[in-house]
Amino acid sequence: MNLKQLQTFVQIVAKGSFAAAAEGMHTTQSTVSARVKDLEHDLGVELFDRSAHRAQLTPKGRELFAMSQQIVAALEQLRARIADTSSVSGTLRLGAVGVVAGTWLPALVRELRTRHPALELQLDIALSKALTRKIRAAQLDVAIIVGRLDEPELQCESIGEERFAWMASPSLGAGGARLTPSDIAALPVIALPPESFHHAGIKAWFAAGGARYQPAITCSSMEVMARLVTMGQGVGMLPCDYYGSDVSLGALEILRTEPAMPGAEITLLSMAGRPSAYVAAVTDAVKVVRRHRLVDA
Repeated sequence: MNLKQLQTFVQIVAKGSFAAAAEGMHTTQSTVSARVKDLEHDLGVELFDRSAHRAQLTPKGRELFAMSQQIVAALEQLRARIADTSSVSGTLRLGAVGVVAGTWLPALVRELRTRHPALELQLDIALSKALTRKIRAAQLDVAIIVGRLDEPELQCESIGEERFAWMASPSLGAGGARLTPSDIAALPVIALPPESFHHAGIKAWFAAGGARYQPAITCSSMEVMARLVTMGQGVGMLPCDYYGSDVSLGALEILRTEPAMPGAEITLLSMAGRPSAYVAAVTDAVKVVRRHRLVDA
C-alpha cells in the first residue's frame, strides 16, 4: 500500500467514478484501475462493489475512505508547511464570486503575484454553484464562494463574512422609514437567479415576514442588477462594501429593514484529498489580504 494508491482511491470516491478520477488526476483509467487492484490485493479486501453502476463502496471501502481522507489531508498540511512556497509555479485556476471580484480579488492577485512571480493565474468569475461544479469537475483548483458546503469530498474553509442590505436609488423614494418584507415586496425587486446562493435566504426572509418573494427582474450579473437599481428600476439586495462608494456618492441608498438582512459567509473551496500547493498558496495569501482589509476598515 502506498500514498498514490490512497490518493487515487479518495479521488474515485470524491468524483464518483474511475473515469472521472482519471481525468482529475491527469492519468488514464487503466492506471487508476491498476492502483485500486493493487490496493485491494495488499489489503486482501474488495473496496468497491463492481455490480453497481457508480463507484459504490463496500463496508471495508467506507472504513478505508474515512481513514484515507485524514492521511491525504495530513500530507497536504505537511507539504504546505515544509515545502518552499516561493517555488510555486504553473497555472493556478482560481474562481471567485462577483462580490469578491469587485472588492478584494485584485489585492489577492497582487499578493499571489508578489509571493509567487512564476505563477500564472486563470481567473473565473461566476456564481457559487457554477464554481462548485467546476471544482468537482477539476476545472478549477480553488474557488472563493458564498456560503458553506458540508460535504465529505469538499474542503471548505471560512475566510470571513460580507454584509448585504437592500438598496435603492434615492429617486425611488423608498428610504426613510424602516421597511418590512411586505414593504419590500410591494416594490419592484431586482434579484439574482434561483441558482444563486442568496435565493433561498431571501425567499425565507420574505416568507418569515408573511410576504411573497416574486422578483420583477432576474439577472445573473450583479453588476447589471446594481445598474438597474441605480437607474431606479427597483430595489436589490447588494453587498455593502462592494457598493459603498455608490452609497457615499448618493447614487444608492441603504434601506433600513426589519429584520435586517444577515451577512453571507465567504469560504475557500477545494477538493478534499486533492493535494495541491495552489490551495496552500491561495489560503496563505487570502489570510494576508483579509487581515489587511480588516485593519484598513
